[in-house]
Amino acid sequence: MKLSAVLRYIEKETGAIVSVHLLHPAFLDCEALRLEPDQSLHHGEFCRYNKMHGEIKACIRNKARSLQVASKGRSFSGTCPFGVWDYVRPICSEGKLIAVLYLGGFRSASPALPADGAAQTPPLPEARRAALRRYADFLEQFIRIEIAIWSRTGGAKGKQRTPEYYVRNTLFYIDCNFSKDISVEDAAETLRVTPNYLGEQIRKHTGRSFRRILNERRIREAEVYLQLHKELSVSRVANLCGFSDSNYFSTVFHRYRGVTPREYRNAGEDAAPAPPPRAE
Repeated sequence: MKLSAVLRYIEKETGAIVSVHLLHPAFLDCEALRLEPDQSLHHGEFCRYNKMHGEIKACIRNKARSLQVASKGRSFSGTCPFGVWDYVRPICSEGKLIAVLYLGGFRSASPALPADGAAQTPPLPEARRAALRRYADFLEQFIRIEIAIWSRTGGAKGKQRTPEYYVRNTLFYIDCNFSKDISVEDAAETLRVTPNYLGEQIRKHTGRSFRRILNERRIREAEVYLQLHKELSVSRVANLCGFSDSNYFSTVFHRYRGVTPREYRNAGEDAAPAPPPRAE
Protein backbone atom coordinates (compact mmCIF):
# COMPACT_ATOMS: atom_id res chain seq x y z
CA MET A 1 0.00 0.00 0.00
CA LYS A 2 1.30 3.44 -0.91
CA LEU A 3 0.58 6.65 0.96
CA SER A 4 -0.21 8.46 -2.29
CA ALA A 5 -3.00 5.97 -3.08
CA VAL A 6 -4.36 6.20 0.47
CA LEU A 7 -4.61 9.99 0.20
CA ARG A 8 -6.52 9.72 -3.09
CA TYR A 9 -8.89 7.18 -1.51
CA ILE A 10 -9.59 9.44 1.48
CA GLU A 11 -10.27 12.37 -0.83
CA LYS A 12 -12.76 10.30 -2.80
CA GLU A 13 -14.51 9.04 0.34
CA THR A 14 -14.74 12.35 2.19
CA GLY A 15 -14.69 15.02 -0.51
CA ALA A 16 -11.79 16.61 1.37
CA ILE A 17 -8.47 17.76 -0.03
CA VAL A 18 -5.61 15.94 1.69
CA SER A 19 -1.97 17.00 1.61
CA VAL A 20 1.17 16.31 3.61
CA HIS A 21 3.95 18.75 4.44
CA LEU A 22 7.10 16.61 4.31
CA LEU A 23 9.86 17.04 6.87
CA HIS A 24 11.55 13.63 7.05
CA PRO A 25 13.99 11.99 4.61
CA ALA A 26 11.94 8.79 4.60
CA PHE A 27 9.39 10.53 2.38
CA LEU A 28 12.05 10.76 -0.32
CA ASP A 29 13.58 7.35 0.28
CA CYS A 30 10.74 4.99 1.22
CA GLU A 31 8.66 3.92 -1.77
CA ALA A 32 5.55 3.42 0.36
CA LEU A 33 5.71 7.06 1.51
CA ARG A 34 6.50 8.62 -1.86
CA LEU A 35 3.84 11.17 -2.83
CA GLU A 36 2.78 12.68 -6.10
CA PRO A 37 4.08 16.26 -6.43
CA ASP A 38 0.68 17.89 -5.90
CA GLN A 39 0.09 15.95 -2.67
CA SER A 40 2.72 17.95 -0.81
CA LEU A 41 0.70 21.17 -1.14
CA HIS A 42 -2.88 22.41 -1.05
CA HIS A 43 -4.17 21.36 -4.47
CA GLY A 44 -7.89 22.09 -4.32
CA GLU A 45 -9.43 24.01 -7.21
CA PHE A 46 -10.18 27.06 -5.07
CA CYS A 47 -6.65 27.19 -3.65
CA ARG A 48 -5.20 26.91 -7.14
CA TYR A 49 -7.56 29.67 -8.28
CA ASN A 50 -6.32 31.99 -5.52
CA LYS A 51 -2.67 31.22 -6.18
CA MET A 52 -3.12 31.86 -9.88
CA HIS A 53 -4.81 35.19 -9.26
CA GLY A 54 -2.21 36.92 -7.15
CA GLU A 55 -2.81 35.47 -3.69
CA ILE A 56 0.10 33.03 -3.52
CA LYS A 57 2.05 35.17 -1.05
CA ALA A 58 -0.92 35.25 1.33
CA CYS A 59 -1.20 31.46 1.00
CA ILE A 60 2.50 31.05 1.79
CA ARG A 61 2.21 33.26 4.87
CA ASN A 62 -0.83 31.37 6.13
CA LYS A 63 0.92 28.02 5.55
CA ALA A 64 3.92 29.27 7.54
CA ARG A 65 1.66 30.26 10.43
CA SER A 66 -0.03 26.86 10.42
CA LEU A 67 3.36 25.11 10.51
CA GLN A 68 4.41 27.28 13.42
CA VAL A 69 1.35 26.18 15.39
CA ALA A 70 1.82 22.57 14.32
CA SER A 71 5.44 22.65 15.54
CA LYS A 72 4.02 22.72 19.08
CA GLY A 73 2.65 19.23 18.45
CA ARG A 74 -1.06 19.83 18.79
CA SER A 75 -3.85 19.25 16.28
CA PHE A 76 -6.15 22.11 15.39
CA SER A 77 -8.63 23.29 12.78
CA GLY A 78 -9.64 26.59 11.27
CA THR A 79 -10.12 28.65 8.14
CA CYS A 80 -7.51 30.53 6.16
CA PRO A 81 -8.05 34.20 5.18
CA PHE A 82 -9.95 32.97 2.10
CA GLY A 83 -12.40 30.83 4.06
CA VAL A 84 -10.86 27.41 3.36
CA TRP A 85 -11.24 25.09 6.37
CA ASP A 86 -8.65 22.46 7.27
CA TYR A 87 -8.07 19.99 10.07
CA VAL A 88 -4.33 20.00 10.79
CA ARG A 89 -2.54 17.05 12.37
CA PRO A 90 1.16 17.36 13.24
CA ILE A 91 3.22 14.17 13.43
CA CYS A 92 6.22 14.29 15.75
CA SER A 93 9.00 11.83 16.53
CA GLU A 94 11.58 12.22 19.28
CA GLY A 95 10.44 15.76 19.84
CA LYS A 96 10.81 16.75 16.20
CA LEU A 97 8.10 17.56 13.68
CA ILE A 98 8.38 15.03 10.83
CA ALA A 99 5.18 15.75 8.87
CA VAL A 100 1.98 17.78 8.96
CA LEU A 101 -1.32 16.46 7.62
CA TYR A 102 -3.94 18.79 6.15
CA LEU A 103 -7.43 17.38 5.66
CA GLY A 104 -10.21 19.68 4.51
CA GLY A 105 -10.27 22.26 1.76
CA PHE A 106 -13.95 22.93 2.48
CA ARG A 107 -15.32 26.37 1.65
CA SER A 108 -18.37 28.31 0.49
CA ALA A 109 -19.68 27.44 -2.98
CA SER A 110 -18.87 30.68 -4.80
CA PRO A 111 -15.43 30.80 -6.50
CA ALA A 112 -15.37 34.59 -6.17
CA LEU A 113 -13.99 36.24 -3.03
CA PRO A 114 -16.08 38.85 -1.23
CA ALA A 115 -14.79 42.40 -1.25
CA ASP A 116 -13.17 42.10 2.19
CA GLY A 117 -11.54 38.75 1.35
CA ALA A 118 -12.97 37.17 4.49
CA ALA A 119 -15.22 34.39 3.25
CA GLN A 120 -16.45 32.13 6.05
CA THR A 121 -16.95 28.39 5.72
CA PRO A 122 -20.07 27.06 7.43
CA PRO A 123 -19.13 24.76 10.34
CA LEU A 124 -18.82 21.15 9.27
CA PRO A 125 -21.14 18.67 10.95
CA GLU A 126 -19.42 16.93 13.83
CA ALA A 127 -19.81 13.58 12.07
CA ARG A 128 -17.67 14.80 9.16
CA ARG A 129 -15.08 16.30 11.49
CA ALA A 130 -14.93 13.02 13.41
CA ALA A 131 -14.43 11.11 10.15
CA LEU A 132 -11.51 13.35 9.20
CA ARG A 133 -9.95 12.86 12.64
CA ARG A 134 -10.24 9.09 12.24
CA TYR A 135 -8.57 9.24 8.84
CA ALA A 136 -5.86 11.44 10.35
CA ASP A 137 -5.35 8.83 13.07
CA PHE A 138 -4.93 6.16 10.39
CA LEU A 139 -2.55 8.28 8.31
CA GLU A 140 -0.44 9.11 11.33
CA GLN A 141 -0.11 5.43 12.27
CA PHE A 142 0.60 4.46 8.66
CA ILE A 143 3.38 7.04 8.42
CA ARG A 144 4.84 6.10 11.81
CA ILE A 145 4.91 2.41 10.93
CA GLU A 146 6.55 2.96 7.54
CA ILE A 147 9.17 5.26 9.03
CA ALA A 148 9.85 2.74 11.81
CA ILE A 149 10.34 -0.03 9.24
CA TRP A 150 12.54 2.26 7.18
CA SER A 151 14.66 3.11 10.22
CA ARG A 152 15.00 -0.49 11.42
CA THR A 153 16.12 -1.67 8.00
CA GLY A 154 18.88 0.89 7.81
CA GLY A 155 17.22 4.22 7.16
CA ALA A 156 19.42 7.04 6.03
CA LYS A 157 22.37 5.95 8.20
CA GLY A 158 22.57 2.25 7.57
CA LYS A 159 22.59 2.19 3.79
CA GLN A 160 25.35 2.96 1.38
CA ARG A 161 23.74 5.52 -0.88
CA THR A 162 24.77 5.81 -4.48
CA PRO A 163 25.24 9.22 -6.09
CA GLU A 164 22.32 8.36 -8.36
CA TYR A 165 20.12 8.05 -5.26
CA TYR A 166 20.91 11.60 -4.19
CA VAL A 167 20.47 13.00 -7.67
CA ARG A 168 17.15 11.21 -8.20
CA ASN A 169 15.75 12.41 -4.89
CA THR A 170 17.01 15.94 -5.44
CA LEU A 171 15.06 16.07 -8.69
CA PHE A 172 11.98 14.80 -6.84
CA TYR A 173 12.53 17.40 -4.11
CA ILE A 174 12.70 20.15 -6.73
CA ASP A 175 9.56 18.84 -8.45
CA CYS A 176 7.63 19.06 -5.18
CA ASN A 177 9.02 22.39 -4.00
CA PHE A 178 10.00 24.48 -7.04
CA SER A 179 7.36 27.11 -6.27
CA LYS A 180 9.00 27.79 -2.89
CA ASP A 181 12.21 29.58 -1.98
CA ILE A 182 14.51 26.53 -1.86
CA SER A 183 18.24 25.97 -2.21
CA VAL A 184 20.72 23.12 -2.41
CA GLU A 185 21.19 23.57 1.34
CA ASP A 186 17.49 22.76 1.91
CA ALA A 187 17.69 19.63 -0.25
CA ALA A 188 20.92 18.55 1.44
CA GLU A 189 19.35 18.95 4.88
CA THR A 190 16.41 16.80 3.84
CA LEU A 191 18.70 14.12 2.39
CA ARG A 192 21.13 14.42 5.32
CA VAL A 193 24.27 15.12 3.34
CA THR A 194 26.46 18.19 3.05
CA PRO A 195 25.51 20.83 0.46
CA ASN A 196 28.96 20.60 -1.12
CA TYR A 197 28.67 16.85 -1.64
CA LEU A 198 25.15 17.10 -3.03
CA GLY A 199 26.10 19.94 -5.35
CA GLU A 200 29.12 18.03 -6.64
CA GLN A 201 27.07 14.90 -7.35
CA ILE A 202 24.36 16.85 -9.15
CA ARG A 203 26.93 18.54 -11.40
CA LYS A 204 28.81 15.30 -12.02
CA HIS A 205 25.74 13.24 -12.99
CA THR A 206 23.59 15.84 -14.73
CA GLY A 207 26.12 18.39 -15.96
CA ARG A 208 23.99 21.09 -14.34
CA SER A 209 23.90 22.94 -11.03
CA PHE A 210 21.05 22.72 -8.51
CA ARG A 211 20.08 26.29 -9.36
CA ARG A 212 19.99 25.58 -13.08
CA ILE A 213 17.81 22.49 -12.64
CA LEU A 214 15.50 24.47 -10.36
CA ASN A 215 15.23 27.33 -12.84
CA GLU A 216 14.56 24.93 -15.73
CA ARG A 217 11.72 23.36 -13.75
CA ARG A 218 10.29 26.77 -12.94
CA ILE A 219 10.54 27.92 -16.55
CA ARG A 220 8.71 24.80 -17.80
CA GLU A 221 5.89 25.60 -15.38
CA ALA A 222 5.90 29.25 -16.44
CA GLU A 223 5.43 28.25 -20.08
CA VAL A 224 2.19 26.50 -19.16
CA TYR A 225 0.84 29.53 -17.30
CA LEU A 226 1.88 31.97 -20.00
CA GLN A 227 0.15 29.96 -22.74
CA LEU A 228 -2.93 28.62 -20.94
CA HIS A 229 -3.67 31.39 -18.44
CA LYS A 230 -3.29 34.59 -20.38
CA GLU A 231 -5.39 36.48 -17.87
CA LEU A 232 -2.48 36.25 -15.41
CA SER A 233 0.11 39.01 -15.37
CA VAL A 234 3.76 38.15 -15.85
CA SER A 235 4.35 39.14 -12.22
CA ARG A 236 1.76 36.64 -11.02
CA VAL A 237 3.20 33.90 -13.19
CA ALA A 238 6.60 34.65 -11.69
CA ASN A 239 5.24 34.28 -8.15
CA LEU A 240 3.46 31.04 -9.00
CA CYS A 241 6.68 29.55 -10.30
CA GLY A 242 8.87 30.48 -7.36
CA PHE A 243 10.32 33.81 -8.50
CA SER A 244 9.91 36.59 -5.95
CA ASP A 245 11.02 39.26 -8.45
CA SER A 246 9.37 39.59 -11.85
CA ASN A 247 12.40 41.33 -13.37
CA TYR A 248 14.65 38.45 -12.38
CA PHE A 249 12.05 36.05 -13.75
CA SER A 250 12.11 37.85 -17.11
CA THR A 251 15.91 37.72 -17.16
CA VAL A 252 15.99 34.00 -16.42
CA PHE A 253 13.21 33.26 -18.89
CA HIS A 254 15.06 35.11 -21.65
CA ARG A 255 18.25 33.24 -20.81
CA TYR A 256 16.50 29.86 -21.21
CA ARG A 257 14.04 30.59 -24.00
CA GLY A 258 15.66 33.41 -25.95
CA VAL A 259 12.59 35.61 -25.60
CA THR A 260 10.92 37.52 -22.77
CA PRO A 261 7.83 36.07 -21.06
CA ARG A 262 5.61 38.59 -22.86
CA GLU A 263 7.16 37.77 -26.23
CA TYR A 264 6.70 34.07 -25.55
CA ARG A 265 3.05 34.59 -24.66
CA ASN A 266 2.38 36.71 -27.74
CA ALA A 267 4.19 34.40 -30.14
CA GLY A 268 2.39 31.28 -28.96
CA GLU A 269 3.89 27.91 -29.72
CA ASP A 270 6.26 29.35 -32.29
CA ALA A 271 8.34 30.78 -29.44
CA ALA A 272 8.84 27.44 -27.71
CA PRO A 273 12.09 26.31 -29.41
CA ALA A 274 15.08 27.90 -27.72
CA PRO A 275 18.86 27.83 -27.82
CA PRO A 276 20.64 25.89 -25.05
CA PRO A 277 20.91 28.02 -21.90
CA ARG A 278 24.35 29.13 -20.89
CA ALA A 279 26.02 27.47 -17.94
CA GLU A 280 25.39 28.76 -14.44
